[in-house]
Amino acid sequence: MNHLSSFSFKSPLVPLYLLILIDHMGFGIFYPILVPIFMDNNGILGLEATGSLRSFWYSVTLSVFPMAVFFGATLLGDLSDRIGRKKVLALCLGAAALAYALSGLAIDLRSLSLLLFSRIVAGIAAGSMPIAQAAVLDMSSEQEKIANLGLVILAASFGFLLGPLVGGLFANPKIVSWFNYSTPLYFSSILAVANLLTLKLLKETFVPQRQAPFKFSQSLALMITPFCIKNLRFLAVIYLFMQLGWSFYFQFISIFLLKKHHFTAQDISLFMSLMGTGFAIGSCFVLRMVSHYFQEKTIALGSLTLLTLCVLATVIDIHPTIAWISTFFLGITMAIAYSIIIKLFSNLVSEERQGWIMGACEAISAIAWTITPLAASYLENVALSIPLSLATLLLLISAFMIKYWKAVPLAL
Repeated sequence: MNHLSSFSFKSPLVPLYLLILIDHMGFGIFYPILVPIFMDNNGILGLEATGSLRSFWYSVTLSVFPMAVFFGATLLGDLSDRIGRKKVLALCLGAAALAYALSGLAIDLRSLSLLLFSRIVAGIAAGSMPIAQAAVLDMSSEQEKIANLGLVILAASFGFLLGPLVGGLFANPKIVSWFNYSTPLYFSSILAVANLLTLKLLKETFVPQRQAPFKFSQSLALMITPFCIKNLRFLAVIYLFMQLGWSFYFQFISIFLLKKHHFTAQDISLFMSLMGTGFAIGSCFVLRMVSHYFQEKTIALGSLTLLTLCVLATVIDIHPTIAWISTFFLGITMAIAYSIIIKLFSNLVSEERQGWIMGACEAISAIAWTITPLAASYLENVALSIPLSLATLLLLISAFMIKYWKAVPLAL
C-alpha cells in the first residue's frame, strides 16, 4: 500500500496539493542558482569581492529568508485561525509573486540591497506552507492524517524535484541566448500567479470561531509558546535540533560540493533533484508502509537515526558518489521524519489550534535556518567539513531525545 492508493483527483484537497507543488517549484528553483550568483566573478558582487566577502553575503542572503519566516509563519498561521485559510493563502501567494520578480530584477541590476529586501518579502510569504498543512488537517480524519500529510510532502517533493531542474534549464544561456540567473526567478513569479488561479478552486476549509481582533503582540507570544509548555517544549526542542541538523546540511551542501568536488550550477541542480526524488519516494511509498507496521514514535526514532547516518556518509567523504547516494536516502528519511513529527505536534492540540501549531513549527524551523548559514560561513573557514559534522551531531541528539519523549495531549 502507498499514499497513492488514498488519492483521488476528485478530492477537495487537490487544489491544496497543486498549490504546494507549485510553491515548492519556486523554492527549488532559487537555491541551485544562489551559489553561482555570489561565487561567480560575473555574479551580483562583481570581480572585486573577496572569497570571504562572497561567503558572508551568501550566508546573510540565506539567513534573511528564514528570519522573515520566523516572524511571518506564526503570525500568518494564527491569522488563518481567525479569518480563514484561503484569504491568508491569497495574501502569501501575491507577496511571493512580487518577491520573485524583485529577486530577478535585483540580479539584473546587481543590487544586493534589493535582493535582500526581496528575500525578506519571500520569507514572509512562505507562510503558505504551514497554512496549507493546516487546511489539509482541517479536512482529514484522525485515520487520514498520516496519509494526507504524506501527500503534502509528496507534492512538495515533486515541486522540489522539478524546481532545480527548471532552474538549471532557465539559467543556461546555451539553451536560449537570453537565459541568465534572473530568468528562473521571473518564471517563479509566474508560478506564484498561477498558484493564485489554482487557489480559486479551493473551498474555505476552516470557519473561524474566534472573533477576537488580530493582535501582533499576541501572535508573537504564541510563537514562543511551544517552548513554554512542558510536553510541547520537549517535542519542540527535538524538532529544533532536527531542523538545525537538516539546515546545516541543506544550506551548506552546495558550497561543500562546489569547493570540494567543483560542482557546477547544473550539477547542484541535479543533486538537489535527486534529493527531491528521495523525498517523493519517502512520502509516497515508504511512509505509508512503515506507518502500517510501526508506531509513530518508533518511526520517528528510526528515520532520525537513518537520517544521521546519511549525513555522516557525506562527512566521511570517501568519494563524490557517496554524496550522491546518501542524498537520495537522506531525502527518503527526512520526508518520513518530518511528516511524523508534524503529525505528533498536530495530535497535541485541538482542531481550532491547527493553524497556530503549524505556524509555530514553521517558526521553529525558521530559527534553525536563520542561525545555521551564519554559523556555517564562519565554521567552513576553520574546516570545510565542520558544518556537516555539526549536522550529524544535531540529528543524532534529536534521535536520542525522541526515544524518551512521551505524548500528553494539551488542552489548547
